[in-house]
Amino acid sequence: MICRLCFSIIFIVSFFQIKASAIILNTKDATVWLPQQTITGSISGLSSNKIKWHVNNVSGLINTKANGTFSFSFTLTKTNNIIWVEDINHSIISDTIHYILGYTPFPEVKPFAIISGNTAKLKTALINNPYGLVFTYKWTTLKSPAPVTIHNASSPKATAQIPNINGDYFFTVTIYSNNDSVKFTTYVTRSDTGLHAFNIANDHAAWIDSAIIYEITPYVFVHEGQYPDITKKLPELKEMGINTIWLQPICKTHNGEQGYDVIDYFSLRPDLGTESQLHDLISTAKNLNMHVLFDFVPNHTSIFHPYAKEVKQYGGQSHYYNFYQHTNDGAKYSSQEQIDSNGFVHYFWNDLVNLDYNNPETQQWILEAFKYWLRKFDIDGYRIDAAWAFNARNSSFGKQLQTSLKSIRPDILLLAEDKGALRSVYAEGYDAAYDWMADSGWISKWSWSTDYNPSKNPTIFNYYDENSRSTLLNKSLFNNGDTIHLRLRFLENNDQQRFITAHGKERTKMASALLLALPGLPLIYNGQEIGFERKPYSNKFIFKTNQSIQSADTNNLFPWYEKLNKIRIEHEALRSNHMQLLPVNLQTMYALHRWQNDEHIIVLSNLGNEDSNTEVDIGSIKKFTHNTLKYTDLITKENFYADSNANSLNVAMKKYSTRLLLASQKDSIPIVSDK
Repeated sequence: MICRLCFSIIFIVSFFQIKASAIILNTKDATVWLPQQTITGSISGLSSNKIKWHVNNVSGLINTKANGTFSFSFTLTKTNNIIWVEDINHSIISDTIHYILGYTPFPEVKPFAIISGNTAKLKTALINNPYGLVFTYKWTTLKSPAPVTIHNASSPKATAQIPNINGDYFFTVTIYSNNDSVKFTTYVTRSDTGLHAFNIANDHAAWIDSAIIYEITPYVFVHEGQYPDITKKLPELKEMGINTIWLQPICKTHNGEQGYDVIDYFSLRPDLGTESQLHDLISTAKNLNMHVLFDFVPNHTSIFHPYAKEVKQYGGQSHYYNFYQHTNDGAKYSSQEQIDSNGFVHYFWNDLVNLDYNNPETQQWILEAFKYWLRKFDIDGYRIDAAWAFNARNSSFGKQLQTSLKSIRPDILLLAEDKGALRSVYAEGYDAAYDWMADSGWISKWSWSTDYNPSKNPTIFNYYDENSRSTLLNKSLFNNGDTIHLRLRFLENNDQQRFITAHGKERTKMASALLLALPGLPLIYNGQEIGFERKPYSNKFIFKTNQSIQSADTNNLFPWYEKLNKIRIEHEALRSNHMQLLPVNLQTMYALHRWQNDEHIIVLSNLGNEDSNTEVDIGSIKKFTHNTLKYTDLITKENFYADSNANSLNVAMKKYSTRLLLASQKDSIPIVSDK
């Protein structure tokens, strides 16, 4: 009887000792975005100082620290991976962890050319090779205005003789390794001035300088519409002079609507249509010689993103904990940062939580998402949402993005939602940025805004003192930081109030004519071309499925924008970066000299509340044009003449109007005709 009791006690004690012994891994199952991983853990109830880790069929021994903690690092070579740890002395094992590698790591190179006479020396620089793979090369021509022969095409140092025909000569290098391959591209431009090799760090494609962008909010573009409804209206947008469309986020979201609350960077939001329908939209646009931009959201995810939800549930035990920002880092704009009850940092949007760009795995995750859509749909670039935010926290990521994406498609546009007044934004890797001022107290201060009041939308053009408007306009154009790089110019966008509601039709036409005569990238927000007045977040649809855009235009603005767009397209002076202030005799007037080569245009605006005649100083223009006598308004076709000895031009101006006066000594000049 006693022996049986003793045996039972010993069994129970041994049982609880075994139960109390454990190996804990400080992570959960996860999709990971770097092959190199480190896992930490701890042991309890064990005297061993050495344990064994397993990753698939690979294993190793590690020592535990005095406090029972341990860590081990490894490199994943498979997509699906099983990970566990065991104490070999006591036959105790940890829970099994499953890591899925979210992408296929492969060598990345940056192709480039060096010009020597008429020869392009084609080379590559290694960007990344996570497995140290040996790979081979194959250079091919992608597109060119004339046939090109590549010599040593299977060498990392190939050469190509560039024909004496102007245009862009694209070269693709395909990298092969382990029965897999990937393509990268660069190009060389032949012009009247010679050959130029594309430089990722400093150059942008020529089409960008001529872009007229039309922003589309898909969920309200057409009532209950989808991608096919947008596709049907592309020919009419092309007719209006649009050559680039910007689609707001197409990734899967929690709430839908404008789509900035992403819950899956690699899936389409189903409410807008299918993958096939989006492909059809893009191919239709390209057949119309239109470019397509996707809106991408790298600063934050929705709090309902699966990664964020897991962090809420498991905290630091989640692999994704360090994907997100959890402390105020003191970076620029950090005064706007808030920390929610779950420990996530966000700016103004409670459910949009910041990613941590100091984490290399976060960077790789987002880079892979950018590359995914670029390759899948062959789009022409990105509008990058809240770039000001992640640029402030990690200014180096933009250069990684630029190098990685432009090594795939060198002719894409990278448009940052950041301050165009700051030259540093362009140094961080972007081709263009918003027409925002450098004012650090107001993150998104539009250069034409005078105060923040959404209901009244106060701008330069409705400023209470009409005599101060020209001074304010001049400050925004000439005393607002960087004047070299491209800025996105706009009256409206998805975050801006509708211009016509606070300014009326006359001032809208005046400001839009000025907008389309300035350097940079002009933007038209869907509905602007018909004077649509509902706010962007109103959920009120703009157009109907089976009706044209023009049929919804009760303000007769569509023909106006069509005329302005075509004038800009046909006159290179309006697309150039050359701009000079011209003196005028009235404070309510504002005049600019715009020129390119032998073309000279006066942009003249009456910002005042009354019709007036004004004298414009044309002395500087006469120096360029050898005593110009005739100035033709490209909008109205009216002619104005200056005496051959005069240094000023008298022009009649209606209130709230803009003229585009083309200088000429000839009787006939190219003018956009009315339909």
